[in-house]
Amino acid sequence: MKTNESDHWVRDQLEIRTLIENYSDFACRRDSASLMSLWADDCRWSVPDMAGLENVVGKKAIKATFDAAQALFPMVWMMHAPGNITIAGEAATARVYTTEVLEKSDGTIRRAVGRYDDRYRKISGRWLFVERVWHMQHHE
Repeated sequence: MKTNESDHWVRDQLEIRTLIENYSDFACRRDSASLMSLWADDCRWSVPDMAGLENVVGKKAIKATFDAAQALFPMVWMMHAPGNITIAGEAATARVYTTEVLEKSDGTIRRAVGRYDDRYRKISGRWLFVERVWHMQHHE
């Protein structure tokens, strides 16, 4: 890899990792407007193991789903750890491991660990989520 290519690769890796970290931060702060700024217009979010969340398409639908979840869980703590990030020009994919703790209104705590299979696209110089598919690995 030439120096210029290496610089671009490092910058793209950092920008994608920052995108992932911002997702965690905005989710924990319950900031749906900022969270939606991380998504491409033609986006998709999916949780195949949960009824009604198998295929949420578009920013408007994702925001409505996120806002509805906020009503169910007054406290959200979510951390993401990027695994492999593969970049091919203006597109990229990654595995992102997650840990989350959710508190319901009645004080009940839900814990889950899982993995996002992500797709990203660089649009107008910014990396954005195109697709996030979350697979639960364990919950209690």
